[in-house]
Amino acid sequence: MPIKLLPKHSEHLGYSLFWLLVFLLNIGPQWDNYSGIREVLETASTLTALQVLVVAIALKVLLPVFLNRDKRLLFLVSLVAVTFVAGEINILIRYLYLEPTYAVSYKRFIELYGHMTLSDRMFSLWTMKWMFFSKIPQLLYPAAILIAHSLYKKQQKLLLLSEQKKKAELEALKSQLNPHFIFNTLNNLYALTLKKSDKAPIVIEKLSDILDYVIYRCNDDFVPLSSEIQLLESYITLEKIRYGQRIAIEFSSHIESSCYIAPLILLTLVENACKHSSGEEINQATVNIELIVQENQLRFTVINSKPKNLYQEANSSSKREGIGLSNMTRQLDLIYGDNYTLDVTDSPESYQTRLSISL
Repeated sequence: MPIKLLPKHSEHLGYSLFWLLVFLLNIGPQWDNYSGIREVLETASTLTALQVLVVAIALKVLLPVFLNRDKRLLFLVSLVAVTFVAGEINILIRYLYLEPTYAVSYKRFIELYGHMTLSDRMFSLWTMKWMFFSKIPQLLYPAAILIAHSLYKKQQKLLLLSEQKKKAELEALKSQLNPHFIFNTLNNLYALTLKKSDKAPIVIEKLSDILDYVIYRCNDDFVPLSSEIQLLESYITLEKIRYGQRIAIEFSSHIESSCYIAPLILLTLVENACKHSSGEEINQATVNIELIVQENQLRFTVINSKPKNLYQEANSSSKREGIGLSNMTRQLDLIYGDNYTLDVTDSPESYQTRLSISL
């Protein structure tokens, strides 16, 4: 499923609603205990401003400096330290402004702790307990939520970039593969026209079908397997016409259910088999192709004979790693990841490839 990120204005609206909710939570259900609206707004605004301060330092400083560099322990220690300082600032504001200004609301608290100096209020053991079990969690929870949101958003961006890169690379691979295929099939037609063969109209018809498929009907990441089989049959027909008695191609298929596959993958294996078996063969070359689909597992086997001539040893390995085969392997990696295997057996008499894909 394509990944979509929210537009900027939606993010701004979301942040505004988030801080409005935090502000309302800071007012709390006991808002009628305050002396008036002014005290409610000033008390809640003070706490919210300190929470904003913790969030700003966490996201703008601590996240890029520590967490993004995988220094998690330093990040946690620094975040707690920043929150502790914010808690101390909250005590200072209460001591210097809120309690003197709204003495009626803080009457009970002043009776119990009014004898404590500012230093005692900020650094006593009682303050440390209150700070770590009450004030720090209160100041920290918005930062925890927004840090988690920031990390999630970063992960989504990385996934989006990865998806876009994968799509761009696949398109680049296809743009290389299609001209490679077209070049080979046009060579087939050219050879027949030189001979003025009456099979040229058949080749034109098959080539037209193939080009229509390659250019217009295989632009999706996955296509019906039946379409790929038709493509293979058209290509095999062209090869048989081109090489005549010099090549014997057998194609069998057993498919239990309809399925989809990445386009042009199977064709590449057949293309390479036909090219490398018959290109330099003076006798008859053979290509055996078997396609089986059972229980969502596709198995495609191509076995071709190797030409018996003086140039076989020198040219076989270099030609085998052509642009089509290398592109096919890269496409398999991008599309199927670990859900495929490609085994190659190279013997003196034959070359065999077995492709297995979990559909």
